[in-house]
Amino acid sequence: MSTSLTPLPVVLLGAGTRARTVYGPLLLGPMAERLKLVALVSRGEERAQSLAGELGIPWSLSLDEAVATHGARGAIVCVSSPDNHTVAGRVLDLGLPALLETPLALRLGDARELASRVLASDAPIEVAEQNPRFPREAFWRRVIEEGFLGQPRLVTSDRAGYRYHATAVARSFLGRPRGLRAVGMRALFPVDLGRGEDVSAIHAGTISTDSKAVVQLTDGEGVHVPASPWERGGWSVLCDGGSLSEPDRVRVRRAGVSETLAVERVSRTINGVDVTQAYRLHGELLLESPSALPDAPLDDDAQGVARCLQDWLARIDGKPPSTGWSVRDAFEDLNWITALERSATLSGAAVKIEPLEGSPQGSW
Repeated sequence: MSTSLTPLPVVLLGAGTRARTVYGPLLLGPMAERLKLVALVSRGEERAQSLAGELGIPWSLSLDEAVATHGARGAIVCVSSPDNHTVAGRVLDLGLPALLETPLALRLGDARELASRVLASDAPIEVAEQNPRFPREAFWRRVIEEGFLGQPRLVTSDRAGYRYHATAVARSFLGRPRGLRAVGMRALFPVDLGRGEDVSAIHAGTISTDSKAVVQLTDGEGVHVPASPWERGGWSVLCDGGSLSEPDRVRVRRAGVSETLAVERVSRTINGVDVTQAYRLHGELLLESPSALPDAPLDDDAQGVARCLQDWLARIDGKPPSTGWSVRDAFEDLNWITALERSATLSGAAVKIEPLEGSPQGSW
């Protein structure tokens, strides 16, 4: 199935905030030459009708009807998280190529079942894990991959990412090794969520890998609580020949001398949006990491999703996606953080990270 000449007709499953603010504008705007949004499907008639009216497309309560009536040949699954694995399973029943929003499922067992089913099929499935594809995170990964800093040994996230998003970014920096064991603890904080006092748990711990690197993680979930009093932290990566740290400091040791290489964020205001067009590393060799759509009015989150869509199209065309995120990746993201959280409930006892069945060494 080639998408290189004509736009691929797709159906958008879901009528929530992300469908309204990210996917709708992308599909009808800068991605319209590659993807044609032909219908919206939602389980709620009122929300479906409202968003479809905004987007100027037909709506339906039935995926089968959207495919049969409107000719959809691909699906973007952007529903409520508890429904992700059920709706994704329905898309697989129809044999449609799909872009799946994260997480694969809320429960690890459901995620394992869905991932195993996708791997047993030949459907082109991409996961919309946008965090490793944010322009800045993608630039950091490129710096590491190009060998400027040597082998990564320690990745630290200080409330810089939310659960599986944090482990996704850490795995991308490390080259996606296999997780071995997780050790975690948790701190409980009183919060007011508008229904009386509640408790928010923030998990902290370490994850060891078969690359002999370690992830040190403090989950940023509490930052996402409404009116949270806690600020987001940052990332750092220590390699055997240098480091990356906030705010975009690249420290490297060469010929016995340590130096800090200059990092340039190339940006432009487009239609009132501050657009990250590229990151550049200046030194003996110039490294440039461009955004997915540098001339479109997209913030970093939308740039990350645009890259997800581009990688999905490459997968459909049988080409290697430049920054692809597979269901195996998405499963391991959830697997790592779930193991750390489980260790916390066991008072810090080490928990072995069980890989997805049929995942041989080096297959990530």
